[in-house]
Amino acid sequence: MSGSAWSGPAGQESGVSRTLRGFQLQFRVIQALLLREMQTRFGRNQVGFLWLFLEPLMLAGAIATIKSVMGMGSHYPGIPIFVFTLVGYLPYFTFRAIISRAPGTLQANMSLLYHSQIKLLDVVLARHALEFAAVITVMAVIVIGVAVWADLPPNNVPILLVGLVLLFLYAHGLGLCAAAAAAASEVAERLIHPLVYLSLPLSGALVTLDSLPPKLREILLWNPQANMHEMVREGFFGHLMPTYFDVGYTAFWVAIVNLIGLAALRAVRPRLEF
Repeated sequence: MSGSAWSGPAGQESGVSRTLRGFQLQFRVIQALLLREMQTRFGRNQVGFLWLFLEPLMLAGAIATIKSVMGMGSHYPGIPIFVFTLVGYLPYFTFRAIISRAPGTLQANMSLLYHSQIKLLDVVLARHALEFAAVITVMAVIVIGVAVWADLPPNNVPILLVGLVLLFLYAHGLGLCAAAAAAASEVAERLIHPLVYLSLPLSGALVTLDSLPPKLREILLWNPQANMHEMVREGFFGHLMPTYFDVGYTAFWVAIVNLIGLAALRAVRPRLEF
């Protein structure tokens, strides 16, 4: 009687343990892939890591210089044009890096897929996580520098982080779609890079929605990415500038894009050659 009484809980514990072991295994797989990506990108050439800092700093410096020469300062008192540009472009830099690198992810790691423990999603997630972690590191350094140099600490860190995380998840979902499209069609792979660059004017990265005419602002608010950039500005600048965003709407599209990306990756799996 005692044996039958304990058989149920024992079975449940065994099932839970197997599930936990499965998660632990996949976590170790992603961790190993992440370390491999770090070694590939930064292990042999430190210039690649320095470029994460230099590119957004150079762009922000160039735009700030051009606007200063033309007598066009920031529209918002108390916000240096250099800091404004940096806060807008750095999240877009993450978005662009994730999607631009996504098409080559599967082909570059094809040999790893011979291992049954490694899934397509693991390979893509590891690369995207590296991009996000690298830019978060850069953002943290820049936030500290701006707080010290310009006496402009972030106004609302939770909102800032929510905006960055949503932008990462949105880019991750689009990256899944881009990787699947590149695996299915060479033409799609060639179109992804120019489309990413063409998206910059519509992303809201370098222009605040408050500075636009109301009708154009309403149109851009349909773009989830513009909402995310506004969240980042709200988190960083707060009351220094008006912002417009809808967290629920943005989260909805993040979920939709990721579901489509997962479905696309699953659909393209049989087409891959090992």
